[in-house]
Amino acid sequence: MNISDIQFVLGGRGEGLDTLSADNASWLVDDIFEKTGIRDRHLTGKNETAFTMARAATEELLKNIDRDTIGGLIFVTQSPDSQIPATACVLQAACSLPKTALAFDLNQGCSGFVYGLSVASSLIANGNLENCLLVCAETYGKYIAPDDRACRPIFSDAASAVLIGSGETGSIGPFVFSTDGNGAQNLMLAPNALIENGTARTRETNPTLHMNGAKVLHFTMGQVPKFTRALLEKASLSIDDIDLFIFHQASNLVLDNLTRLLDLADKKVVRHLESYGNTVSSTIPIALELERRAGHIRPGMTLLLMGFGVGYSLAGGIVRT
Repeated sequence: MNISDIQFVLGGRGEGLDTLSADNASWLVDDIFEKTGIRDRHLTGKNETAFTMARAATEELLKNIDRDTIGGLIFVTQSPDSQIPATACVLQAACSLPKTALAFDLNQGCSGFVYGLSVASSLIANGNLENCLLVCAETYGKYIAPDDRACRPIFSDAASAVLIGSGETGSIGPFVFSTDGNGAQNLMLAPNALIENGTARTRETNPTLHMNGAKVLHFTMGQVPKFTRALLEKASLSIDDIDLFIFHQASNLVLDNLTRLLDLADKKVVRHLESYGNTVSSTIPIALELERRAGHIRPGMTLLLMGFGVGYSLAGGIVRT
């Protein structure tokens, strides 16, 4: 079983540090860049949505394969065009995928790709599918206030499409998961309105993203090293057995601290923040594809993937190429 192809698209409207500085004169953008590692981000234009980007990424991937062979479609997003119906169903029709394909949405954020990878690989391993499309798309940029120093310098809009197949080479798994909903209010829409005044009850049309960066960082530093070690133990591997660590691309600050806490070699920790930003559920597939294009991923390698953040939610998995 393996990941046989990845394609991605970015929001069509670029935004760099110069724009942040022009809009918020008091922001020290050099300091922001040092912490985030992000120079350029990509935001959706007026007519771009999670669905339009997902469709573009999926169509790009389908140029290389016979769409009539697709057995399943999992769509990962927390910013769907609509709550009903599931975007996966609309995407199935738009891309002319077989009517025999399963299709459903997975509402998850920063850990969403690894969640979807675990579901897709399980469906294939159990003999239910020969292959599965895993599509991630997020438009957090639509929810961010122009003067939000916690969110605006970080988040980008993007979509990725990944084909997982039952090939004879490689393997996917095992996986580890962790959930702590007590931290849900620290990265959410409509701050302090999780249940009683949430968007589904108030019909709020312009929700705003809220992030308590310090508390999300505290969760990350406490749990990611712990579950990285747990995943290695579950897979009977050591740190030295891993060729590349592909963590969710949250920020330079996060990756620097994880590298230090786990005592990892810098060359093994993948970073693709500067020109892409934090694309939420697409950061790991985009990083995988960029590493492949650079020739850094080859057959016979062992990769550790780890997504974490909003929820709080964490998911990690091993991929052997």
